[in-house]
Amino acid sequence: MHTAIGIDIGGTKISGIVWDGKKILRQAAVNTPADLKIFKQALSGLVSGLSAGLRIRFVGAGMAGDVDAKNGRVLHSPNIKFVKNLDLRKVLKSLGFNRAAVDNDANCFTRAEMVLGQGGKFNNFLALTLGTGVGGGIVIDGRPYRGRNGRGAEFGHVVLDGEFMEKTFQRLRDKEDFKSLGMLLGRTFAGLTNIFEPEAIILGGGVALNEQRKFLPEAEKELGRFVFDSRKRPRILVSRLNQAGALGAALLALQK
Repeated sequence: MHTAIGIDIGGTKISGIVWDGKKILRQAAVNTPADLKIFKQALSGLVSGLSAGLRIRFVGAGMAGDVDAKNGRVLHSPNIKFVKNLDLRKVLKSLGFNRAAVDNDANCFTRAEMVLGQGGKFNNFLALTLGTGVGGGIVIDGRPYRGRNGRGAEFGHVVLDGEFMEKTFQRLRDKEDFKSLGMLLGRTFAGLTNIFEPEAIILGGGVALNEQRKFLPEAEKELGRFVFDSRKRPRILVSRLNQAGALGAALLALQK
């Protein structure tokens, strides 16, 4: 298998790895800049450091927001306001790569879980990333489901009490009201379970990785209250992968 760079572009941090198909060879991160010019410079610097002394032809990147993966464009990113209709594939290829691939960051996370993580044990699972915002991914019968235009699974945009679930999540996260956050997530898990009937829901992102003990007990209670059939209750798992989003981006570049 070829070696690839995978980049996970978040609202506060851009993480990158070098993946050789078996292990992470290198990893680095930079803060996410506040304007497009410095953003491009930061990407160039990150990639240059990761690839120093290596001949790497493939790169993949994941970013939150409305991503046209087919054409490599980020149409809109709620967490990085200056990104609008950005041809991210072109930006990456200009750094000297033969192949560049781009996708939504939660889809990259889902791909990593499906290929390398706990998702490999299930034919049907959902993924939620809980961090700056809320992202999602769907795997049905062992294959990713993307929706009509390839941009589905935006679980953060489920409307609860007249507001996007993501907005409520962000407010409760910032208040550190983890009991209410757990209730919100548990009800979201139940609603998704009643629709998709997954075997598991796999969580990623900084909030899931760092705060799981504070909200998961309440989330499990609410899931039990609202799931339609308790016999079909999914397992709620937290990702064990290091750099899952960047891994998924590297896999994307290698699988294209």
